Amino acid sequence: MYILDTDHLSFIQRKNQAGQRILQKLAAIEEAEVAVTIITYEEQLRGRLRVVAGAKTVEEQVSAYYWLHQLALDYTLITLVPFDASAAQIYERLRKAYPRLGTMDLKIAAIAISRQATLLTRNISDFQSITHSL
Repeated sequence: MYILDTDHLSFIQRKNQAGQRILQKLAAIEEAEVAVTIITYEEQLRGRLRVVAGAKTVEEQVSAYYWLHQLALDYTLITLVPFDASAAQIYERLRKAYPRLGTMDLKIAAIAISRQATLLTRNISDFQSITHSL
């Protein structure tokens, strides 16, 4: 299983060159199961809701709700991996071992480790220090 970090999913959603490169690489992997975590969903949903809450004009509201609706549609098409008891146990160990790393990154890492999945991210500086030996 390959888990997309929030940044990778965002590139794909924006349909930019970076997103196209990610999709091409995934297409080259036979039978690649691709998913995102519930943490990515939370991050994206919070971001969209902030934009909705901050929209001042009707035009801004229309745009904000359009992108919120698009987000809902996107998540009907992708596998969503939960933060379950196994991931929570790993998260607790990661939290102690890597206190400087962000909570959301550690939760995504914990989910990937609990599923023995490969995490695809450009946030190498934070994730490279995390080991599977926990």
